[in-house]
Amino acid sequence: MKKKIMVGLLTVVACFTLGSTSFAASTTVPSPSTDPSGTSNVITPTDDIVVPIDLNVGEKRYLGGSNFWVSGDDSSIYLDQQGLVIGIKKGICTVVADLPSGDTIIYRINVK
Repeated sequence: MKKKIMVGLLTVVACFTLGSTSFAASTTVPSPSTDPSGTSNVITPTDDIVVPIDLNVGEKRYLGGSNFWVSGDDSSIYLDQQGLVIGIKKGICTVVADLPSGDTIIYRINVK
């Protein structure tokens, strides 16, 4: 009984994965890799995540990520490598950082 349920569930998953609800379609489903090294050749695109931040002059906040750098004019903020950002004077700037997932996060900082 358990084997029939498992086969049925796998059949449904395969149909949704292939984007078709037709059971009559002739397709080949690749079997899982038996590569003992555990490496994957799958390349996934990275996404840019944009986060708007409003700061008052003198206000500070820690940003998430690593490898911080400022794109454009950085005179309105102070930024250190641990992600501490402090509003220095009115203005708008962009801080870019890497996330552990491989994505890039873009902070649009508006100092009021």
